Amino acid sequence: MPIPSSQLLAFVRNIAASDPKTRESAADQVTDLVSGYSAADGRVLAGVLSAAAVCERDPRALEAQLNAIIQLGALAEPDMVASLQTLDVEALPGELGDYVRDILEG
Repeated sequence: MPIPSSQLLAFVRNIAASDPKTRESAADQVTDLVSGYSAADGRVLAGVLSAAAVCERDPRALEAQLNAIIQLGALAEPDMVASLQTLDVEALPGELGDYVRDILEG
C-alpha cells in the first residue's frame, strides 16, 4: 500500500526545514518506509532529497539525505538525482563523496 499523500508532504516539508536535526530526522524516516513507496513517491523523494543535499551545510543531515537516496535504490532515477553532480565530492567530509559517487554511478 502506498504511503498517504499527507505523509509524503510531511517528509518534503521536514526535508526542507530550517533546523538541521529536523532535516536529518526526516531523511532517516524516509528510509524507514522505503518498501512502501510507489515509483512516483520515490521520484518525488529522490528529487527533494537531492536538492536538499546540494544545499546542505550540516554534515549529519547531508549523510542522512545521501543515505536515504541510496536506500531508495531504483526509485532514485538518474534524472532525479542529477543535481548531485554539482557537489564537489572531494570537499565533502568523510565518506560522503563516495556516497555521491555511488548514487551517480547508480
